[in-house]
Amino acid sequence: MLANRLISIGGLLLAAVLISLGTNVEYGQEAYQFPNVLGYCLVIFGLTLLVFDGDLSGWLKDTGNFLWRWLFDVVGANDPSRWPDVVRLIPAFVVILAYLYLADIVGLYTMSFLTFFSITVIYTPHRPRSKTLLKNLVIAALFISVIYLIFAVMLQLQSPQAWLL
Repeated sequence: MLANRLISIGGLLLAAVLISLGTNVEYGQEAYQFPNVLGYCLVIFGLTLLVFDGDLSGWLKDTGNFLWRWLFDVVGANDPSRWPDVVRLIPAFVVILAYLYLADIVGLYTMSFLTFFSITVIYTPHRPRSKTLLKNLVIAALFISVIYLIFAVMLQLQSPQAWLL
């Protein structure tokens, strides 16, 4: 049931993105008819899945109760495993929004490195120690280096000009 809720919410978010991108164009309206139709179909299917298979009213009631207790520190004070999945994803959303905002300003590959590194540090099941931080740093550097070699060197794609690489 949780998987159905997450799928329906993800579909609704994707539909919102498709519809907003398809309606905010000044030229080539015919080219955006298919994404708009796809977006509206996703809205219908997402809402149907959320209402019938996702138990929307029970989910809203449970989420409201949890948020009320969470705000007043009754549940999950020092135990993040008791938090719902959406709450555990908030740091990832913040990091990704910062990445989207700063990628053109700081640099695409630099922000990709920082985003990859920070998400691995945030979601590592152990407390960050110098060994795990160094290991995450090396893995992030290798990963972004391979991405840079593939896209910038081999495919010769241009990245946005910014402060850093």
